[in-house]
Amino acid sequence: MEIKLASHEHSMGYHCLDDETDDRWCRETICGAAYACVSCCRCSFELDLVCAFASSDDHVARKKRQRSNADREKQIMQHYCHIHPLILYKYSNEGEHDYNCRWCDKPLTGIFYGCKSCGFFLHEFCSDKIPKTLNHPFHPSHPLRLDFVDATCNACTQQIKLSNKDFSTAAYGCQICNFNLDFGCAKLLPTLNHEGHNHCLTYVGPTFRDPTRKYHFQCSSCRELCLDTFYRCVQCDLNLHLKCAPVPPLAKHRYHRHPLLLNQPIREDEIGEYYCDICEKERDPTHEVYYCQKCTYIAHIECVLNEEETSTKQDSSSELKEMEQTDETILVRPVLHEHPLKFCEVTENLGERVCNACRLELSGPGYICQGCQYILYENCGKLPDEIQHPLHPQHHLNLYARYTSLDENICDKCQEFSFGFIYLCEQCDFKLDLKCATRAPSESGRTTLKESERETELFHFTDKHKLLFCNFTDSVVESRCNICQLQIFGPAYHCRKCGWVLHESCLRLPQEMQAPIHSQHTLTLSYTRYGGCHACSLKLLPSGYFKSYNYGCKDCGVNYHIACAISLTRPLKLDSHMHHLYYFGTDFDRFFAMYRDFIDHYAALFCSHCCQICSGQSFYRCLECFVNFHIECLSLPQIIKSKCHIHPLTLKDSYIEDDSEEHYCDACEEKRHPSHHVYYCEECPGMFVAHIDCALSKVSFLYINFVLMRLKEFYYC
Repeated sequence: MEIKLASHEHSMGYHCLDDETDDRWCRETICGAAYACVSCCRCSFELDLVCAFASSDDHVARKKRQRSNADREKQIMQHYCHIHPLILYKYSNEGEHDYNCRWCDKPLTGIFYGCKSCGFFLHEFCSDKIPKTLNHPFHPSHPLRLDFVDATCNACTQQIKLSNKDFSTAAYGCQICNFNLDFGCAKLLPTLNHEGHNHCLTYVGPTFRDPTRKYHFQCSSCRELCLDTFYRCVQCDLNLHLKCAPVPPLAKHRYHRHPLLLNQPIREDEIGEYYCDICEKERDPTHEVYYCQKCTYIAHIECVLNEEETSTKQDSSSELKEMEQTDETILVRPVLHEHPLKFCEVTENLGERVCNACRLELSGPGYICQGCQYILYENCGKLPDEIQHPLHPQHHLNLYARYTSLDENICDKCQEFSFGFIYLCEQCDFKLDLKCATRAPSESGRTTLKESERETELFHFTDKHKLLFCNFTDSVVESRCNICQLQIFGPAYHCRKCGWVLHESCLRLPQEMQAPIHSQHTLTLSYTRYGGCHACSLKLLPSGYFKSYNYGCKDCGVNYHIACAISLTRPLKLDSHMHHLYYFGTDFDRFFAMYRDFIDHYAALFCSHCCQICSGQSFYRCLECFVNFHIECLSLPQIIKSKCHIHPLTLKDSYIEDDSEEHYCDACEEKRHPSHHVYYCEECPGMFVAHIDCALSKVSFLYINFVLMRLKEFYYC
């Protein structure tokens, strides 16, 4: 290998030995003459003059000195913000400083990590300060995650991936909203309050990765290009020159007795630390400032112009203590809520409210937003931004406080819709609600036989897409079935593509059914726009408000609400009335309550005996005479002796044998509704349950006469 002397007098982009796997050399930045390999074009072997003439003993001694420090034993680091390995270098204090740390933007000094091929360098003490999750005021609705993305930066409008070199550094992004900030723009902050705009404005300097990008920003006031510094609102894509904002060339501030002049960037000294004399925070020496020529008083532009926002300096210890106590009662976490949350000892007196995170009823201490009544339990306010869960060990799960659509918030463990906080893996789209995320997998509970046999995916004739199983358990947020329009609470199926949601029970509805009231034709479940129900005489749900599904006869034009059609399957024939009576139970009562709330507040059905409204309880109805009878007003016998069972049967308002969700009549052996009235044998608990019409059809003659007498009395009355 031939080595020749080369000169690098005005550059610091070369290091003593670029073979990054060899630690025999000093790795300092080369400023001046050096020896380089010229035999081949594949390697970039370089030595400064000290290392070139050092003996082997000198190299051994240097190697021991480098490894004596335990913190720097690892010479190569794979950092999460850069795709290439970062090499540990020692910077020489000679020559010009052409590179700054990519995180703090200060010149490189001492020990630092870097990738020479990308020009990416980090101070050693900055390498562990870069957050993986960022709550940024440019996008307060969701946290931004550090990741390698191919997108456009919403702040500077540059492509984050212009080439492989630019793609090597991660950027901050929100995958839900497709909002992204490159590594440099993520450090920008809105600082200037503007009376003509509802967002704070951000100071943008003249530096761009792509120098031509500055020709893409146009001042929203004068319509000229923003070729130098300007203020920008990222959310609204608003740009203003400093003179158009306007930033006055001369200003006064109560903290200083002299006028302050708007000046070009100022560096007081060569220490490398520059501070604002108003807020006493560090300032960027490349930004324009307000400056006092008489006493070198320097301040941020926003600190001078936002004078009303500047808090009065408090020197007394009592006032400082009061401020600390106030801070303890205020929770400021944009990932949880965009507004500050105030601690509240008691939340029970806030009414029937639930925690916005876990969706549980309020009790005990918590945090509340006084502006929008947003409430969190105390423990929910301390949730970590990121967790590692055994159900998804390959990636971390990030906390999200806002849901966007239903299909994006179904817990992958319990299949429940989560209207509270979720933990999400953006890479795999894996989600856990707080209940499952904070509970160990062993605590998830047993799976019932019904749940294990339930189909998780199926198709239905009302929707062409695949329907997935889910569960609605939120007591506050209402979701309605697209077939019956009733509220969903419990098992359901939904379509991710079109948002179609169905009750599990509605999914089992037959596409065609035969009803005794209309025996000549079958009734078909279909979408109906106009008309009225021939059972309850109420209107069909109007077009445009709901997409109304009903059972109807295509030949006769007869239509029935779904709840009414179900009620027509079991007629009761009594000698006291010439027509059949039909039982309208729980399903119709829920439908009728929804109908009054959304369609006709004055709609009502009255009992023909007591003249009281029939809503809220089960009743029988004659579809030809349009008369109704409460169960109590019909005076059905409480105890009967039926031929279908050896023991007397007692009338009950409902009966549920077990949690199998399969309930049958022991007389006709057909399915029955668990919330409907039945006749029940108390001597054989759970062994014999029958429909009312099944039990009365085989009742003894004595009881029949009793029922007939009571019906005649009520009817003629």
